[in-house]
Amino acid sequence: MYMLQSVLNNLKNIKPLIRTYILSLMLANGRKNCKSMSEELGSSDKQLYLFLSGHKTHSEQIKKELIEIAKKTKKKGVLRTLVIDPTSLIKMYSKKIEKVCHDRSGCTGRTERCLVPVYLTIVDENVTIPLNLDFWIQEKIVGKNKYKSKVQIAQELIMYAITNGVEFDFVSVDGAFCGPDMFAFFKKNNLKSTMRIPRNRKIKINGNLVKLQDCQELKLIRNERSKTVKAELYGDTYWFTAQKRKKRNGGWEVVFIVSNMDLKAKEQIAAYDLRWPMEKMIRTTKQKFGAMQCQVISAEKQQAHILAGFLIYAATDLVKNDKKKKSVDEVVNIIRKSHFNDLINIDTEAAENEYNENVDPVKKHLQNSFKNLMQNSDLMEARH
Repeated sequence: MYMLQSVLNNLKNIKPLIRTYILSLMLANGRKNCKSMSEELGSSDKQLYLFLSGHKTHSEQIKKELIEIAKKTKKKGVLRTLVIDPTSLIKMYSKKIEKVCHDRSGCTGRTERCLVPVYLTIVDENVTIPLNLDFWIQEKIVGKNKYKSKVQIAQELIMYAITNGVEFDFVSVDGAFCGPDMFAFFKKNNLKSTMRIPRNRKIKINGNLVKLQDCQELKLIRNERSKTVKAELYGDTYWFTAQKRKKRNGGWEVVFIVSNMDLKAKEQIAAYDLRWPMEKMIRTTKQKFGAMQCQVISAEKQQAHILAGFLIYAATDLVKNDKKKKSVDEVVNIIRKSHFNDLINIDTEAAENEYNENVDPVKKHLQNSFKNLMQNSDLMEARH
């Protein structure tokens, strides 16, 4: 039960109505919509619907709390990166959900009907804290005047982190953002960066214009796993790294990284690899916290649902480190299988022995805490 209590302690500054919703995301094993969560947990669905109804206020409070968590977890001397990464939330059968469009899904490898949020996350060796998101929509849906590319959205999210005082050492993005606009943005704002770059991109080295895959200075010989050279791209100097890595299905491949940081080859790879915990966060918020399962029509309510998953992930990630567990998934599984059942059992036992003078006062306390958590959030919200 100590793990669930630790999560609650990390959420002590959050409004009860928000806390009820995000804890429901964590405790419920089934689908993550209001009706299913309330039925599985035996609570009223009123509080869950109220959370979505007040999405504007609740989303702002969640984002503020995530910023505060990011600030207080910053440790001196620990390298920290700001990661931007788009994903897809498949909505195959949706007809009226706002901002649904068509984009390639990394899960299926096909073009799917989906929401396409671009996530902003702060990552270091200790924590992974998702901060914010914005939806990308196809130009043919919103029109040329309102259209924003993923690069523009990424730049706005980076400025959001900077404006709110989030400290980081460099920005990490994938190859989808590797274009002249992003390089110009980093230069203008004096930001350090690392990103994947397509192998057919041309660089200027020793006065010659060559593709990365044909660059002799980046050829890896025999057992070499990495190599870095200095070259020009879009009129400025960068460091390009070739990395030999194993494929998922066996065999080897060479990928390329571009950075404006003067580091050795292994350090370039380590800097880029620091972004990978975000991939775990995206997977967990989908599989454990139901990022794809919300059925509301409003895109703003969809965003509030995803942000709720962000906050419970951040709170659980802190518990993971404190209890020295391998992943957030492990912590969630332990809470679902053990501690929530313990709460139910304690609640039942305390009810059966309500007038027994010998009943354990700790059980009484937990009984009241559980009831307050799942049944009285609307009353507590009114008082706030």
